[in-house]
Amino acid sequence: MPTLSTHVLDAAGGGARAGVEVTLRDSTGAVAGQGRTGPDGRLGGLGATLTPGTYRLTWSTEGAFLAEVSVLVRLIEDRHYHVPLLASGASAVTYLGV
Repeated sequence: MPTLSTHVLDAAGGGARAGVEVTLRDSTGAVAGQGRTGPDGRLGGLGATLTPGTYRLTWSTEGAFLAEVSVLVRLIEDRHYHVPLLASGASAVTYLGV
């Protein structure tokens, strides 16, 4: 069974972003997991019972320009996926972490 975690970093401020709302939706649009990043900007165990498939991972960044960042991820292997987000008010980058 795949597992997923995330970490939000503030590119402008140079630190973690606490309190960012994160939602994971399955291919039907149903919520598979949700929560808020902690003081260290991390949210682990997003979606406790995931099955292999395609999911939409959305961060509500509430930036002046980017209010929300969303990506489609394919969780196809039985392993842990870590998907960090590096964001500022006007840009965002995400990647598959380790």
